Amino acid sequence: MEVDRYDALDSSSEDGSSLDEPSWISWFCLLRHHELFCEVDPAYIQDRFNLYGLKEEIGPLYGEAMGMILGSAPTERQLADPSQRIHKVLNTARVLYGLIHARYVLTAQGLQDMKTKYHAREFGQCPRTFCHKHPLLPVGLGDQYSSSGDNPVQRFCQLCEDVYEADTGNTYIDGAFFGTTFPHLFTQTFPDTKPVRNNFKYVPRVFGFKLHKSTQPEAMEHIEWPKRQKNDPDSEFDSPG
Repeated sequence: MEVDRYDALDSSSEDGSSLDEPSWISWFCLLRHHELFCEVDPAYIQDRFNLYGLKEEIGPLYGEAMGMILGSAPTERQLADPSQRIHKVLNTARVLYGLIHARYVLTAQGLQDMKTKYHAREFGQCPRTFCHKHPLLPVGLGDQYSSSGDNPVQRFCQLCEDVYEADTGNTYIDGAFFGTTFPHLFTQTFPDTKPVRNNFKYVPRVFGFKLHKSTQPEAMEHIEWPKRQKNDPDSEFDSPG
């Protein structure tokens, strides 16, 4: 998958270099639609124990991608030329950082960092009316990265316990960058964020009256309609004259 345009940073000098030279991690997390990510502590990334198995999963560009993640943000001049090798390394660095991020958010510090974003409602709010805009948490429906783009990140509501599509524009963010465990471990770690479930449920009415159960689609499925005999005419007009 291609990385979306890197137009989130506004402060750059005329020659394309960054004025304050932010880290790659800070730059990446400031990109448009990347508010779901938190900044992984570089010390966590430098601990090889936390990276077990990722080198084989990422492939030959692992070393360059890791160097990029732990370095400075790319300049506007570097990003302006799509033919430069940096774009290939950049795509690899995005995947590598995402997979590291999925592990980091399960640590004590990572959970705390995500809690700060949760309270700031940076992950969005539940669109269900009866959840009253309860803050959401990012979640993946699978733990394996999908290069074909069929595992986009979702958002989980602790109140209705349902998932909703995340608004990431044209930027594909894989669900594996958050994993299937994160929102549930988050709720167990911070029980104060778990809401009291309400019993509010929309009741369909016609002219103020509740619909009888027999009119519901589920009930209609169980109705046994009279069966037409094999030689019976389809209607009275089909009867022989």
